[in-house]
Amino acid sequence: MGNRNKLLALFLLILLFILRWKTLPSLPDFIPGQEIRISGVLRQETEITGSSQRFSLAGIAIKTLRYPGYHYGDQLIVVGSLKKGVTGEWILEFPEIEEDSRNQEVGIEHKILALISAWRRRIEKVYRFSLPEPQASLLAGIVLGSKSGFPNDFYQSLKGTGTLHVVVASGMNITLVAIFLINFFVLFLNRRLAVAFAFLGIWFYVVLAGWEAPVVRAGIMGSLAFLGVGLGRERDAIRGLILAGILMLFINPHYLFDLGFQLSFAATAGILLIYPKLKNLRRARKVFSLPGFGDNLASTLAAQVLTLPIMVFNLGGVNPISPLVNAFVLWTIQWIMAIGAIGGVLGLINLELGRFFCLLSYPLLTYFVEIVKLFS
Repeated sequence: MGNRNKLLALFLLILLFILRWKTLPSLPDFIPGQEIRISGVLRQETEITGSSQRFSLAGIAIKTLRYPGYHYGDQLIVVGSLKKGVTGEWILEFPEIEEDSRNQEVGIEHKILALISAWRRRIEKVYRFSLPEPQASLLAGIVLGSKSGFPNDFYQSLKGTGTLHVVVASGMNITLVAIFLINFFVLFLNRRLAVAFAFLGIWFYVVLAGWEAPVVRAGIMGSLAFLGVGLGRERDAIRGLILAGILMLFINPHYLFDLGFQLSFAATAGILLIYPKLKNLRRARKVFSLPGFGDNLASTLAAQVLTLPIMVFNLGGVNPISPLVNAFVLWTIQWIMAIGAIGGVLGLINLELGRFFCLLSYPLLTYFVEIVKLFS
């Protein structure tokens, strides 16, 4: 594709984004202090920060106490007074919230969402039954992307050491799920059917993990990769990432201003574009070749090259020791997720059997916790 065609394609994409933005339903003309009543179904997991939680309902940002916890799939009625946020969004702070027992949304989408949400909560209960804190919450975060239930001091330690991303389901989770599913189904089906079932499994996990920007982006990229496998074509990761971003912005243009989407997209781009160059640096080749540690250090540095401007602008900066901490702990993630996923699924069938498998992850989880506390 020539430069002229690339510019034309970029222009058309920008035009398409603008047209899509214009078709979004607009909020009524509110005034500060106005009392409103809204109801709806949570489409994402809540964001936990210290003693509070935050989520969006009907386009309104809602901040409330951490407990009782709300989960995606919950149908809520919220009543409170509006105020303007620092970025111009409308916010309800600590409004009255109750679950809508009338269950007005009885469509198939809501039923499936409620069922998967119930499974998610049951798996989290298996983890909390099996392990002490903060290991239980860490396991739920790594496997399901759950950020509720963390002791506040450990949550702040994750945040301070730059390891909070491990409790956000994203590309690594999708990769592990996809590899397991395709290797399982290929034992009974031909490769194309195995790919089709793995595709369905990816999107089941995306919903189970809370439908947040990083895991949706990873789900789209994983789906594109499996489509290429099914068609016998080689995967192009960069194009897959760009197409994933375009699809997400077309579905919801507000993702453009979502910090999670920005960081996920930038981190993935950094790993795809910068990681190979770091690995080939002559002066650093010995360090980056160290088993486990070196590879994790290189991938973390690559991700942070492009996420640094976003972090500085939104959060004021990053911890300079973050790449080192990540290098020490990232090797445990695939093992923790594999053991935790098996334990969670078995726990849905038999609690004690699930607890046995979850306990196998305790040494790795404790190692992770102690490393984070050491550097915090």
